Amino acid sequence: MMKPTASEAVPARPEDHVWDVIVIGAGAGGATAGFNLARLGRSVLFVERGKLTHLDPSVTLGDPFFWTGSDPEKALNHGWWPRPFYRENDGALIPTKPPIGCGAGGSTAHFNGVMDRFRPQDFSPRRFFPDAPGASLPEAWPVSYEEMVPFYEQAERLYRVRGTQDPLAPPGASLLEPPPPSPKESAVFDALKAAGLHPYRIHYALEQVLGCDGCAGRLCPHPCRNDAARICLYPALEQYGAKILPNCRAIRLEERARVVEQAICDWNGRRVALRARIFVLAANAFLTPALLQRSANDRFPNGLANSSGLLGRNLMLHASSHVYLRLRRSPGDDLGMNYGLSLNDFYINDGVKMGNLHAHPVVDPGQLTRFLARSNGLKHLPGRVLSRIASMAPFLGRRWTAFSAILEDLPYPENRVAAKASSDEDIVYAYRYPPELRRRAQLVIDGFERKVNMLFDVRRLEPQGELNGSHACGTCRFGDDPRASVLDRDNRAHDLDNLYVFDASFFPSSGGINPSLTIVANCLRATDKIAQRV
Repeated sequence: MMKPTASEAVPARPEDHVWDVIVIGAGAGGATAGFNLARLGRSVLFVERGKLTHLDPSVTLGDPFFWTGSDPEKALNHGWWPRPFYRENDGALIPTKPPIGCGAGGSTAHFNGVMDRFRPQDFSPRRFFPDAPGASLPEAWPVSYEEMVPFYEQAERLYRVRGTQDPLAPPGASLLEPPPPSPKESAVFDALKAAGLHPYRIHYALEQVLGCDGCAGRLCPHPCRNDAARICLYPALEQYGAKILPNCRAIRLEERARVVEQAICDWNGRRVALRARIFVLAANAFLTPALLQRSANDRFPNGLANSSGLLGRNLMLHASSHVYLRLRRSPGDDLGMNYGLSLNDFYINDGVKMGNLHAHPVVDPGQLTRFLARSNGLKHLPGRVLSRIASMAPFLGRRWTAFSAILEDLPYPENRVAAKASSDEDIVYAYRYPPELRRRAQLVIDGFERKVNMLFDVRRLEPQGELNGSHACGTCRFGDDPRASVLDRDNRAHDLDNLYVFDASFFPSSGGINPSLTIVANCLRATDKIAQRV
């Protein structure tokens, strides 16, 4: 794929044009939505806070970056959100590191590439949690798994997802062949099957490039990660005439008579008013609701699209637990893992809904320490980072396999996101860790250990149930009832005629698996309908 030059992709006077669609955010949701609408013949303008990865010479490729909050420009140069998020804690606002990508591809520019389907049970979530007090789970999503299947297939083909069929999932995934397993992967796979489990080769949106190590946590200089920029954004710009404003910060939307008329943005220090027939928000589940709150007016004093009062509420993050396995009978000295494994035996266990377990290839802890220090110009990393690496070090050797669990988080209205007062960019979030999530985080590892401890040595990494901010979702949920949701079943705001949300904000429940493929599939489903309007 040929990428356009920056001069070809960036319009000189974007405010002079009325676009069919303006898309705010160029990650999994925004890039896919804009791509699909551009290839359907609509004029599309992307608005992106970060830089044009691979086109901007100031962007740093290949090295990881430990975000400290002290150098926003350096964060942008490495493709990360440049400002802290603030977490409410007993009345104080604590700055935290946002694990959010910023720039072409958004967070997918850093991700491991996992793109797996939600399971049919995820679309009727309430029945698995009848005793979760305070959770606002709906009985069902407004769309069914069966309705999503053709769009899951399209998404898998579009992002060139590789892997093998999950034996516990409905058949029909559109997957390319993964690379041959290493001896370690084969041995671990066979041992898991011998333990009565149902492993499969993990579903990755990665190409088979010799020497690829996944580049997790850093911008990859090679054409191996099928992120949203490579798959959707750059083809939209080069093949279908879409345009983009990098380094452009959306400040507010202006509405009249149920129609968003323009987006007020700061573009390289210049205030611009951008007009379109349709507006798509895909900034992520933290930033999208904050932008709508900053867009409050006389008709919508609590924020655009907020007649339900749910805008920014029901924040879900997923939780992760980690366990390390070592085969008691070694297959030999070549014990590296060059791909990855996954299993869903504990997705629902004894009627309790938990989530997915998977194993990625891992890096040497000494190499990780050196990379992180070098990329930050530090002789020594912060103590909390070193202690975390040290706790992992005994298990990161080639003989150990690191498995991580993704635990479904539930929506609670008090877990919320809000625009930070006196700021046109920062956000504040509040999250109370629910006791039932901690209990399930322990149960999934307990169940896994009981199954495998006859064949593996098992070591747990504490603490269990760490929150995963990169999987944030739920803050603009969709549904059929305007009183109980922000968006309708096609992701259009109930209160507005031309505003759509296509990041993970729309999730009414989080599922127990990586959200990326569901975000993409839903974009393909709903943008087909948008194209009929403009």
